[in-house]
Amino acid sequence: MGLFRILPDFGMSYAATLSISRERSTARETVGNLLGFQAALSLVTLALCLGSGRTRYSGVTWVAVAVLSFDLVLKAWKSTLRWVLKSLERFGTEAASLLVERTLLLGLGWATLARGQGVVGFVLVFVAVRVFDTAALTAWVHARVLSLRPSRNFTFWWDLLRKGVPFAYAGVVITLFFQVDAVMLEAMRGPREVGYYRAPVLVLEGLTLVPRILGYALIPTMAAVAASQPETVTELYRRGSKYLLLAGLPVAAFGLIASGPFIGLLFGPQYAESVAASRLLIPAGLFMFLSNFGETTLACINRWRAIVVVSTACLVLNVGLNLAWIPSLGYLGAARATLLTEGAYFALTAAALWRYGHAVPWPALAFRPLLATVVFAAVLWACRGLPVVAAGAIASAGYGLATFALGIWDRTERELMRGVLAGAR
Repeated sequence: MGLFRILPDFGMSYAATLSISRERSTARETVGNLLGFQAALSLVTLALCLGSGRTRYSGVTWVAVAVLSFDLVLKAWKSTLRWVLKSLERFGTEAASLLVERTLLLGLGWATLARGQGVVGFVLVFVAVRVFDTAALTAWVHARVLSLRPSRNFTFWWDLLRKGVPFAYAGVVITLFFQVDAVMLEAMRGPREVGYYRAPVLVLEGLTLVPRILGYALIPTMAAVAASQPETVTELYRRGSKYLLLAGLPVAAFGLIASGPFIGLLFGPQYAESVAASRLLIPAGLFMFLSNFGETTLACINRWRAIVVVSTACLVLNVGLNLAWIPSLGYLGAARATLLTEGAYFALTAAALWRYGHAVPWPALAFRPLLATVVFAAVLWACRGLPVVAAGAIASAGYGLATFALGIWDRTERELMRGVLAGAR
């Protein structure tokens, strides 16, 4: 199903979001044609998923593929509505909808498995939740935000597809980053090593939420001012990168120091072999934070060719490193390849933005966050005898105090914090 998830949308929602952010008067026509085109692409996606699934699978697996094919279409429709809400800066509604969806999936999925209903019951939960959630959000957006009437304008459809292809391509590349190494690893070393490798990779995939939250919040503003106020884009890129350094550096330190108890807590003692890979993959989250935000900034300034070039180069690098290292190093070689690829992705996106006039003074920007991270690492190391959650909480408190002691926050940020605290009272 992961191979087909790009087809119903093909990057068009991302491209439409940028377009609407720049000119909100186009929202009705853009969304109408986007939904109409997605409906047509969804039929093609269903045919491909069901056809290939029926050819390759049988029994329970075929039932799961069939059910999740419809879930895929509903998910694409829901994703489009979420992108529309982001472009119109309705972040509260988008966040509430996502929270309801994930809570229902988690709760009902857990209950279904606990009752012994297996794979079929589990995937049926996804469709049931998606039908309810997508229908409710569609009704709400139609009534209160924007009229949702699918349209058919083939010229407009072609324009949407043309603009969406670079983002679809980048999405495919990111999917391959997180999938192709596991396929290569299984072919060369067997399924056991895939299991040891995939456990920390799931943690890394979960961490992608951090840069997405920041990027999604800034997309409407950066896209709207990119042409008229490029200096504002540079400032937002610098400030966003600072926040991601502050989030990513302690994550990297945590991965290096506490991967043992952390992996044991999440996956159990049978995944002890995953710890060595975790010490490489969780620190890769720092580079992933920065490269993700850099790619978002490139999209906002309409430098999609740079996105295609950078993502292609990094995919080739990742495949080459995996071919070189997996035969001898196994899953640790795949982990090294991921770490170096994420580092390269960050370096190339930063270089591209520098070339287009959005330079960030990285040494100066990272210096104080690095010092605060030393405090975090020292406290975490001193608390190794405590449960990992408690040790992480104490280290985080020390890190927070260090950020103030080192003067990391500027006056604007301190005033914002005071306003938030005053509002909380």
